[in-house]
Amino acid sequence: MGFIIKFLLFFFITYFILRSIGRLLFSIRYKQNSPRYRTPHGAQSRQEPPKQPETQEDRIIGYQKKNFESTEVEDAEFVEIKEK
Repeated sequence: MGFIIKFLLFFFITYFILRSIGRLLFSIRYKQNSPRYRTPHGAQSRQEPPKQPETQEDRIIGYQKKNFESTEVEDAEFVEIKEK
């Protein structure tokens, strides 16, 4: 009985140690990739130019494109035209 308790205790301690090491490594990697912790090297972050307000025609055209792209394709029947 004492062996099972020691095994479970060892298992839980090992699990918590490995989990905390993983979290520590992940937090270090996250801080390195985070823009807040980066040091600028003369390069500025890309900023999108302000968008012009869409006109109603642009919205209608965009809707028609999306609607056209989402429609199912139907098979067409072709009729041969014989030259005389």
